[in-house]
Amino acid sequence: MADDVSGFVGLVLVPDAATITAAYRLASRLVADGAESVLAGGALPHVTLTQCALRDAPRARLIALIDRLEERVRTLRIPLGPLTVFGGGFVFWCVEPESPARGVLQAAHQDALALADGVLDPVANAAIVEGTANLTGEDPVLVAHARRYGYAFVGESYLPHITLGFDSRVAAGAALAEPGHVHEMRVERVALVQLGRYGVVQSLVSFFVA
Repeated sequence: MADDVSGFVGLVLVPDAATITAAYRLASRLVADGAESVLAGGALPHVTLTQCALRDAPRARLIALIDRLEERVRTLRIPLGPLTVFGGGFVFWCVEPESPARGVLQAAHQDALALADGVLDPVANAAIVEGTANLTGEDPVLVAHARRYGYAFVGESYLPHITLGFDSRVAAGAALAEPGHVHEMRVERVALVQLGRYGVVQSLVSFFVA
């Protein structure tokens, strides 16, 4: 059906304008020239609740899920702070792990995992499972997550953050020029987005645009 959604998508928190500006400035300072991806104007900074490859997900079901999530987070103020390198070179601006907002985000993340129920694209998700196995040394928990949810880093492995860029020259856990940058993010909305390489937002799914 025309209203069904297919493709690699994410359920994300869209931040306020001040946070978007702060994320651009931080990325320009921390992610070096020549990196494969740098967050900059035209790309939407966001905190992902979950992501996966869908095939023919019904519009009404997606809208209902977004409505439920917005009930949880619409007044949320999220403290951002720690900066870290994750995986093969992702630079993350993370949510403060001990903040009350972190628990609210965890609950919203658990709800968001319903996105995958019965509508994962089997071909695309097989590639995600294979990639997860290769990248994690066939970690059985993360591979099982990828197979079930289309996303490996769920549940206890969930790490809410804004991605500032990707630089394969930087090893996971490497020290950054700044260990942290304190900022409070306000949630503008929950959105379904089409995601591209390095988790960059390609577009908002049109029927959710206000």
